[in-house]
Amino acid sequence: MSDSPKEAPIAPDPPLWASEPFRVFFPLGLLAAAFGLLLWPMYYAGWWDTYPALQHPRLLILGFGSAFVIGFLGTAWPRFVEAPPLGVGAVLGMAALWMSTQVCYAFGPLHIADGLAALTFLAFLGVLASKLFGKDRDQPPLALLIPFLNLGLVSTILLCWSLGVKAQSPQWQTLFRLLVYQGFLLLPLLGVGSFFFPKFFDAAPARSKRKVIVLLATVALILGSFFLEAWGEVRVGNGIRLFALGLWSWGAVPMIWRGKAPGTRAWSLRMALVMIATGFACRLIWPHQVFAFEHLLFLGGFSQIMLLVADRVAVGHSDGHETTPPRSLRWRWIVWIMVLTAATRATADLVPSTRVSHHIYAAIMLTVVLILWWTENGGRLRRGEESEDS
Repeated sequence: MSDSPKEAPIAPDPPLWASEPFRVFFPLGLLAAAFGLLLWPMYYAGWWDTYPALQHPRLLILGFGSAFVIGFLGTAWPRFVEAPPLGVGAVLGMAALWMSTQVCYAFGPLHIADGLAALTFLAFLGVLASKLFGKDRDQPPLALLIPFLNLGLVSTILLCWSLGVKAQSPQWQTLFRLLVYQGFLLLPLLGVGSFFFPKFFDAAPARSKRKVIVLLATVALILGSFFLEAWGEVRVGNGIRLFALGLWSWGAVPMIWRGKAPGTRAWSLRMALVMIATGFACRLIWPHQVFAFEHLLFLGGFSQIMLLVADRVAVGHSDGHETTPPRSLRWRWIVWIMVLTAATRATADLVPSTRVSHHIYAAIMLTVVLILWWTENGGRLRRGEESEDS
């Protein structure tokens, strides 16, 4: 019998989709978005019994939006803290929870779906937090801590909704709605964007104490603005958010506003940020029409940025940015269709006589955008960087 020690078996590398979960969650998010959008034409055609005013925003924000947050953070977080990737079990478990949530949002009671959403986010936070324990772990950057903490805040509110713990006043109800709907997407976009958006302009992120202070000040201003709007100061709240967006642009990502955009995607990012600013400005000028102008934020701003970031991630993890032409006719179509969609959807609330037709048009146009994005990136999600040498 040999006295030589046996070598421990080397664990096989997880499959590509388990180490880069955006490959799973980006397509799932597109499906949730398409279904949530098409609820409107299905309802008006008599194919869907329930008026989708509550299902639609949850499928778009807590379905589409959360899938892109989970896909991005699930890929980036382990790399930043120098930990192993999520792995097969974690990705499959998260995907199962996420899909159960969306099915329940579509067909089940909303309070149960909200509870499942909270459970999904808390489980995801637990998976990310577990990556901090181990030898030689790095601390995640502030840009990733903001969406991490924001997920915890939103999970708490969703749990309250699920358990029937109602806010004691209309003001608190409005605050919770702002935090879950606007805050769930706005805060992560500004946090992640502070280090990710400069990549669109071939610039390095600003690494300075001023950037950290500006980012924290921006988050504090936005949270404060939600309180002010909830307590009746709609103009002041949206004015502060508009100021906070300008402060963030000046202090965290000034390089993206200098000179001519180096490509269509960089120009698209500028357009999306302008749409967000326009949404806040319109809500400031016309405070009694805030719901209509929310669609400038969600469609022209948040959704466009999510698709841009997802495109950048898909390209970077497959073909490589150096192989992607700077000009893209497809992305020009995407931008102008999204601008038209946002204006169409806002008009549906501003001019009630157009509501049915504009609900249908906006849903179809944004579904076309999702299809255009998939035709550009669907193949990239199925292949990795190593495929070029295989």
